[in-house]
Amino acid sequence: MWIYILIGALALAAASIATYAYRYEPSNFRLSDVGINLRQLGEKSNGLNGRPYLTILHLSDFHLRKNRKGKKLFEFVQSLSDCRPDLIFITGDLVDKDENIPYLVQMLKPLKAKYGKFAVLGVHDYYNKKISEFLRNMVKRKKKYLRQNDIPRLKKELGDIGIQVLQNQVVSIDGHNDPIKGIQVAGIDDPILDKADVDKAFGKNFGQQKDREYYRQKYIEHFRFKQRDFHILEEDARLVFALMHTPDSHTIIDLVQKGADIIFAGHTHGGQVRLPMTGAILTGCRLNPRYASGLFYFKKFVLYVSRGLGEGRFSQFRFFCSPEASMIRLYKK
Repeated sequence: MWIYILIGALALAAASIATYAYRYEPSNFRLSDVGINLRQLGEKSNGLNGRPYLTILHLSDFHLRKNRKGKKLFEFVQSLSDCRPDLIFITGDLVDKDENIPYLVQMLKPLKAKYGKFAVLGVHDYYNKKISEFLRNMVKRKKKYLRQNDIPRLKKELGDIGIQVLQNQVVSIDGHNDPIKGIQVAGIDDPILDKADVDKAFGKNFGQQKDREYYRQKYIEHFRFKQRDFHILEEDARLVFALMHTPDSHTIIDLVQKGADIIFAGHTHGGQVRLPMTGAILTGCRLNPRYASGLFYFKKFVLYVSRGLGEGRFSQFRFFCSPEASMIRLYKK
């Protein structure tokens, strides 16, 4: 008798976990509040931490579709129109199919930002994957897929609502007064597809030999935690934001070499499945799983990786990894 009770209990537990992972968690949207502390080189703390001097709404990984989850996502994103940040950053994987571009534009149109809205693209923006390609990709990552999406159309329609798509480009946002004076936004194309070109974006090529040993040494140098919870701006009156979809460690190193201060990324979905006491198991890219989501102060830069708001259509689940949009507040510490 007890064996049937055990089987029934296990079946009920499995059904509960599946319901949670497939139905509840993917629609449990949150707006995370994240503070980043900055200080100019040579300055001492001024104690003015109470009020942010710049706000950024960071969105990522919509994978927008017209299904039950997509409609809830649409409503959540539109509810953020009251935030009115200074900047909006969108870090890729917006839609999986061209047919959903109008729905994406309709969702994002109400969002306003004082100084600009910027986006980069991810692999799902470039390609509409087949399930066979998705499965093969789990064994060996591909850099091209059969069904290409219409990137010129996506860029144009986003541009029509004021969202500038950056593909290995740097733009300056120069104002006459703080806080916007001297800010640059670098948008780097997707590293997984070998489209990232940091040298092209910044117009600088220092001529280093970038082999495996180079990146190993630079990783040791740059991916070291800072002992204090603030980042020092080493160049006077200059703050460099970098946007990328996939937080690839080699591309991050290239960005830091070019002077990037704060790097925003998505792609990982926070690991998508997180285990108690362990956290993320996988990132789906060349990045340690401990950095799959959240804010990290390293020696020369700050990294923020969003858990994103959606999931790929062949993996529509999450576990202990709620989808998020993020309100980033910059403080002068």
